[in-house]
Amino acid sequence: MEEKKISYGLAVTILVTVLGWGVTFGVCQNKIENNTREIQRLEQNQTRSDGSLSQINSQLAGLNAKMDLLLDGRVVIKKE
Repeated sequence: MEEKKISYGLAVTILVTVLGWGVTFGVCQNKIENNTREIQRLEQNQTRSDGSLSQINSQLAGLNAKMDLLLDGRVVIKKE
């Protein structure tokens, strides 16, 4: 009888331990998937921001060139 108690106790302990590991694995896997999606979203936002900044930089460079020409007197603004 003593031998069966030990076997049941050991089986219950192993079962609870394995279930705990399974729950922990599931929680961690879910966090990894959520973080992966968040990283992808942030990378897409970064790509959009980089494109916008590049466009702004290009427009500012053109404006700077026009202002240099205007200040040097090479371009005259016609008044109507």
